[in-house]
Amino acid sequence: MWSSVAVVVPAAFLAGALMCLAAPAAAAARPTTLSVLSFGAAADGVTDDAEVPEFSVQQLLPSCFVRQALVAAWRAACRVVVPRATVLLPPGHRFLVSPVTLQGPCSTRLTLQVDGALLAPPGMDSWPRSRRPLQWLNFKWLDGFTVQGAGTVDGQSITSLQDSSSPADAPHQRSTGHWHSSGAKPTLVRFYSSFNVTVRNIRISNSPQCHLKFDSSGGIKVKNVTISSPGDSPNTDGIHLQNTRNVEIRSSNIGCGDDCVSIQTGCSNVHMKNLVCNPGHGIRRHEQRCPRASC
Repeated sequence: MWSSVAVVVPAAFLAGALMCLAAPAAAAARPTTLSVLSFGAAADGVTDDAEVPEFSVQQLLPSCFVRQALVAAWRAACRVVVPRATVLLPPGHRFLVSPVTLQGPCSTRLTLQVDGALLAPPGMDSWPRSRRPLQWLNFKWLDGFTVQGAGTVDGQSITSLQDSSSPADAPHQRSTGHWHSSGAKPTLVRFYSSFNVTVRNIRISNSPQCHLKFDSSGGIKVKNVTISSPGDSPNTDGIHLQNTRNVEIRSSNIGCGDDCVSIQTGCSNVHMKNLVCNPGHGIRRHEQRCPRASC
């Protein structure tokens, strides 16, 4: 005959065992934040933070032998197996970044948190001709991606003077920068073939051409965004849509030298609410294909 035996487990031991079992699940559910400072970014507004010494990245991320601080942080965040991850540009820093492509697909819902100043190279002459693309920040093949923050994305396309015909306290300036220089000028921020994208609570300014472009994308939300460049800066559309569907733009201030919102062919289900457009050419829908010289 078998006799039953009661085993008494101390409560503290049982609680510890349950915590150990739950730890992996909790770790998997915890959001991950990666600061570009941890990947060697100088953040001085002078040094190109798209490129850092190779040994710095190798020491911090041995499995990723790249020379770009921002790209290294992006790739690490893109590959982590957690529900959400964030690439952080912390406040109080100025990040000078040469043209870069940040792409998916990623294994997580990724956020680019811009709390500092993200700066393009100042003046077209400082852009290497061999690396002069049609976009500065180029995002592609993303799903569930967010750009947000209390900082500024600045194209630095300005050597502006106060317009002598305007009052001293006028909010807008007359451009004398490289908008008027010859040659190709890039869009500041472009999304290509990306879906469920949110851009919110951020300032985008002084683009060489269009400020924010969505191409062949869908499920776009733009909220509480400020876009600004002088009223005479040519072809500086605020938001440019092309072959993009299911778009919501609201509660934003847009001031530029061209269309505040430009809707090209292939777009549908575009909703806008509570937009301020000044200066700018308003909201325009283009029935024909975007000409080659535009965004």
